[in-house]
Order: sequence, then structure tokens, then C-alpha cells
Amino acid sequence: MLAILLFLSCITACLAGPSNIVRPCKFSNTPCLREIFRLNSGCNPNVRGSIPTQYTIPTFVFHTPYFNSTYIDRNLIIGNHNKCQISEFFYNTKTDVLVIAIDCPFLAFESTRILLQHRSLAEDTSFEYYYKGTYPLIRLTMNIRNAINMDVCSAYTFADVTALPIFQINPNDPKTANFLSRDLTLLNIFERETFYGRARQLMLKYINSYICDFGCK
Repeated sequence: MLAILLFLSCITACLAGPSNIVRPCKFSNTPCLREIFRLNSGCNPNVRGSIPTQYTIPTFVFHTPYFNSTYIDRNLIIGNHNKCQISEFFYNTKTDVLVIAIDCPFLAFESTRILLQHRSLAEDTSFEYYYKGTYPLIRLTMNIRNAINMDVCSAYTFADVTALPIFQINPNDPKTANFLSRDLTLLNIFERETFYGRARQLMLKYINSYICDFGCK
């Protein structure tokens, strides 16, 4: 059982649901969350305590297998990450799994994007365009197994794209303009695959900035 739960057992009854599900902290109680992570890992509790309104990642690569494509975001600007809030936090005593989730309203992404289209027995074809998109709500959920010795850096984060983005695309050349589709029928598949690649970075940035620093990106 999580070390901190032994300490908090006398106060968790009001926050617990089923007998195997324990919610030791209110979502807004960051010091409590930080202590749980610190006691059950080697993370550094001396965190910045904030995320800038906007920050830039020089290069971010993600893959969309359904579309046989790789995307490279150059000078990716991420906005409103600082507006994310914890929406779930519990420990399952039977499975030794800690679950943490955050809701991120109006996440914004802006970049010069390179699209590599892959084909069998052929060289990749590349396209380039400017992209700006804002997502009404992205929900990120991380499952941390072996929670008594947690390793956040290797934990999986699931992203729920609850609504499609409002976006702007400007092709950088005629070839790209002719290639890009105006058919948005498969946009929901594209966005799920996009955030399969983005989810880990977003969740780790939040945990390492607000709760406890695990030293990974």
C-alpha cells in the first residue's frame, strides 16, 4: 500500500468510494498530492509550481499510422497548458495502481508543420504548412502501476479528445495546397492518433511542473 496512505488512513473515509479505491487527497490539495508522489518515488518535490501561458518546443514528432504519415512540428508553441486542472486521483489497493487525470480546456498548438507521407517501395513525400489549432477540452489519464515504487516516466497516458479543434491551416507551397484534403470525415481519427503522441509530454510537463519532478520529459 502507498506509504502515505498509512499516514492518512484516518482521514480518507470521506474521500473513498469502494473499499479498494482510496482518494487520499482533494484534487485541489497540491501539497498532499506532492507528498504521495515523493514518498513513493525518488521525485524532487522542489518544483516550479507553474507552467507558462505559452512555451515552445523546438521540434516535436508524432506519427499517424492510419494515414501512413509522420508529422514534424517546428517551433511548436503550446498555449493554455497552465489551465489544466486535476479531475481524478485515486489509488486501487487491490491492483496497486495510482490513477491521475487532468482536464485541459482550450489547449492551443501553433507550428510550422512538415508532413511526411510514407509509401511502400518509395521515397517519402514531404509537405509543409502552418498550423494553428485550439481544442475545447482534452482529458489526460495516466495509470501508474506498482504505485508503491512509482515510475511516472514509463507510465502510459491516454488522451480523450472530447471535441474536434477549431483550426487554421496555410499551405506553404502549391504542392502542399493541392495535397491537403478539405474532407474532414476522418478528422476524429487523425486527432486521436495525434494525441496518442502528444499525451505523454503534456502529462509529464504538468506533473513535473506542479506536483513532483521525475526528471523526464
